[in-house]
Amino acid sequence: MAQPRDYTRQYNFNDFQTTNPSDPLPGTQVDGELDAVKLTLDDLNANIGKIQRDDGKLKNASVHKDAFSQDALALVNSDFTPRGDWATATSYAVNDAVDFNGATYVATVAHTSSAAFSTDDAADRWILIANAAISGTGSAVDKFEGDGNTTSFTLTYTDASETAVQVFVNGELLNPVDDYTISGNTLTLYTAPGLPTVAGNENVIVWGASVVAQAAAQDASGHESNASGFADEAEDWASQTTGIVESTDYSSKAYAIGGTGVDTGAGSAKDWATKTSGTVGNTTEYSSKYWATQGDVPIVANNIADINTVAGISSNVTAVANNETNVNTVAGIDGFVTTVAGVSANVTTVANNDANVTTLAGLNTQITTLGAISTDISTVSGISANTTTVAGISSDVTTAAGISSNITTVANISSNVTTVALANANVTAIATDLTGTNTIGTTAGSIANVNIVANAIANVNSTAQNIADVNTVATEINNNNLQTVANDIQAVITTANDLNEATSEIDTVANSIANVDLVGGSISNVNTVAANLTDVNAFFDTYFIGATAPASPTTGDLWFDTTSSTMKVYSGSGFINAGSSVNGTAARFVYTATAAQTTFTGADDGNNTLAYDAGFVDIYMNGVKLAPADYTASNGTSIVLASGAALNDVIEIVAYGTFTLANLSLNDLTDVSTTGVADGSLLQYNSTNSQFEPVSDITFGDNDKAIFGAGSDLQIYHDGSHSVIKDAGDGNLQLIANDFQLRNGADNANMMTGASGGAITLMHNGSSKLATTSTGVDITGTLTSDGLTVD
Repeated sequence: MAQPRDYTRQYNFNDFQTTNPSDPLPGTQVDGELDAVKLTLDDLNANIGKIQRDDGKLKNASVHKDAFSQDALALVNSDFTPRGDWATATSYAVNDAVDFNGATYVATVAHTSSAAFSTDDAADRWILIANAAISGTGSAVDKFEGDGNTTSFTLTYTDASETAVQVFVNGELLNPVDDYTISGNTLTLYTAPGLPTVAGNENVIVWGASVVAQAAAQDASGHESNASGFADEAEDWASQTTGIVESTDYSSKAYAIGGTGVDTGAGSAKDWATKTSGTVGNTTEYSSKYWATQGDVPIVANNIADINTVAGISSNVTAVANNETNVNTVAGIDGFVTTVAGVSANVTTVANNDANVTTLAGLNTQITTLGAISTDISTVSGISANTTTVAGISSDVTTAAGISSNITTVANISSNVTTVALANANVTAIATDLTGTNTIGTTAGSIANVNIVANAIANVNSTAQNIADVNTVATEINNNNLQTVANDIQAVITTANDLNEATSEIDTVANSIANVDLVGGSISNVNTVAANLTDVNAFFDTYFIGATAPASPTTGDLWFDTTSSTMKVYSGSGFINAGSSVNGTAARFVYTATAAQTTFTGADDGNNTLAYDAGFVDIYMNGVKLAPADYTASNGTSIVLASGAALNDVIEIVAYGTFTLANLSLNDLTDVSTTGVADGSLLQYNSTNSQFEPVSDITFGDNDKAIFGAGSDLQIYHDGSHSVIKDAGDGNLQLIANDFQLRNGADNANMMTGASGGAITLMHNGSSKLATTSTGVDITGTLTSDGLTVD
């Protein structure tokens, strides 16, 4: 059905009464106004009759599916539970309905709300079913009737200032601030407007900005409260220690010093550093302090003097360690060592006479035989001079050793036997060096002798029983590798020096163990930062927080002003408040599917090419809205269904674009000159200066029309030959003036004049020829007529 025709007032009765206070209202004009009103009322009644029954209910079959939005169709047969305004930390069930920032949402899953609505919305916990924050594209208009007393009026929207709206009273535009003020959504006039000229007509009209702009501004204000919520959540992540911040995770402070859940879980950094009463958290590991103060560590600390002593003789320790087998051998025959200790002087003598000992070692069998006849040898010792002689004939002695009758002859060589006995003292000295003290240092200090004894311990044992084996001891002394021992000693010294240096560094770490444990407890975060260090440094150079603006900023730098709690961005010349972007523009695309079709892109059924902002699109199949899991829409030019559509399924795509709100002053526009601009000034583009400038004249080219009225009713233009004022619409062409003059453009002479309440005069070449009077007309000159009827 067609819309009712608009009613436009044809006549200003107020002006008529002002100029003709004693005259009755002109009946023709009154009838004309009433007729125009009746036409509009008839149209309204006719349209109302199509949707309303006589009992006031909707007319049968007047509501059809096209009257419902896609969201309404998708929600048919759903039962909602109103819960009022959305709140944090609140338990919601499926189909609970809440209000947030002027919009209505329904819960899709049962959940407990988080610190910010946007967090739950991004997790698909809510679905938008109505949005009162975004209306149509028209301007916000409020209309009121004056009563001569009321000065305050409530507006639909909250306007920023008096200059954000235009206020008309009885058709007259009021001056902002001088004639009225605005506070919030309250308009206050300094002078109360009187009753309207036509009863029922509103004579106070407030013309505001675009409805979309107003709604978007309020939505942006709502986002400011969201930002406050995010700030609260950030504070919880930083400092909360009484439980979970969100999902199953805890704050950084809880991980640092402990808190509910962390103490019995993975453990805090503080526990990993200092706890000594047991394992940390639910693990089987102990803290660094435990390892520093419990178990074998205190034993080592209490014997640090001994450890330092060992470190000072590290070369000796290394030598002993490298001869562990020999030392064990010595320990196993400690009885023999003691015996040797008693004859250490003789051992020394043997060591100094190793050549003779070597000779004796080759005569081991003979010496053993001699040992059996030691009494006779003692006798021989009394004849040492002869023994010396025998020493010169040792081969004969060897022969004599096999026959006892010749033993008496051997006694002549007793001096050589005595030499062997004296060597026993050297063996005694070695034993004394080994058994006289239990300290590692002393033993290690005589390690050369220990090695000699250990390597020749079997022979020393034989020496104790039979001095002939002393020869083998001397041989082992000569064969000992002293350079290897020296090298081992140097290695131990080097290790000791490294340990001393490491001790200093370990002390440094120990003094800062709390920080070390704090880092260890967040090592995954440290690794993440390390992998993105370039981005972290870049953000550090871009984002600032403080009460004063950062020095030497660059374009795009962000600064959170803690004085005003405002986010600001550096525009290149100064910091300005960061604006809000609102997805409010929309486009609709309709496709008819082929069998099993999944991808929809390019031109739709109406030859419109699909385009959308990624993340801002709703998809409907046969009028039912699809869930995000049912499709993929991420590239801005196509959507892909998770399952193929059936033949002739209707796929509708509602795509949301983005516009950005900006509050600009005329002085901020770089292509507009404000020099000479005053109230009521017009602007025109100057191609020479490439800017808009104030003008007093408006120039139209041939056939360029100044058009007035919704239907191009009044047109003023020059067609190249003639100047035209054309009434092309409804009603009459009316020229309203107190006094009226029509002049000749060539000499400015009057052609026709009209006086308010007086005569209408027609001229010829500037001279009056016909004028109306209160009783008729006055003709000057000759009246020529084809006929004349006089009454």
